Amino acid sequence: MTTETGAVVHQIEPGRQKASLPEGVAHEVPSTRPFEGFSYLKKEWLDQEDNIESVTLSLVFGHLNRPPDWKSMQSFTMMPEWGSAPLKRSWVLRIPTHFEGAERYLFHYFFQIRYADGSDKVSDNFTQLIMPREIEYIDHSGACTHVRLHWSLNNWAYPQDTELEADGIEWNSEFSVSHAPYRHGDPLYERGRAARISGLQTPRVFRATIWGPHREVINYCFSLVAVDQSGNLHQKWDNNDGENFKLTI
Repeated sequence: MTTETGAVVHQIEPGRQKASLPEGVAHEVPSTRPFEGFSYLKKEWLDQEDNIESVTLSLVFGHLNRPPDWKSMQSFTMMPEWGSAPLKRSWVLRIPTHFEGAERYLFHYFFQIRYADGSDKVSDNFTQLIMPREIEYIDHSGACTHVRLHWSLNNWAYPQDTELEADGIEWNSEFSVSHAPYRHGDPLYERGRAARISGLQTPRVFRATIWGPHREVINYCFSLVAVDQSGNLHQKWDNNDGENFKLTI
């Protein structure tokens, strides 16, 4: 369901079990922090002509209602995905959660196509609004120690994981998920976090904010992790009975 603030809220009922890992989703993905991480955006180019030697993606971030400052432009040679027809070229770029303090900003980019005969041409300029979207997960069962959002833009083009933090745990405290990338699987950390979580009232609310292009569709599901008394992790998935979830930023 969606709250009045626009946050997407999911609830897990006591004793409810979900299906296993959704089909077509990667296992090893980059993790991002709940409020200060990055999002990963895959840009693609399809060759519509012969004799293309390379395609370059050039980009710059900028503030709303201001023209792009191409002096700070970054450029990347897109990687061919051999075997695709027509040939697809792609590049995965990391976009920040904030640009110079602003949580909404513009992403400007264009493509430069170089041909085998030495000639080239440049595409039109494109602009996307990058903005945040808050995700909440409500755990009525009290079983979850970690809740991780497994998500991607563009129909699982580049999956990534974002940890949700439980309300009541201060960010960067000893057992916050801010330490999870460094202490993942550490029994002392996991038992301590489980004990800290158990002291919170139920239902427990886990939340994170992700960033992406406005009007882009996100495909996502949740990895739910519990910790036993020995500090071992036990994982299950909430993936909408194998259908996954979708929302539009």
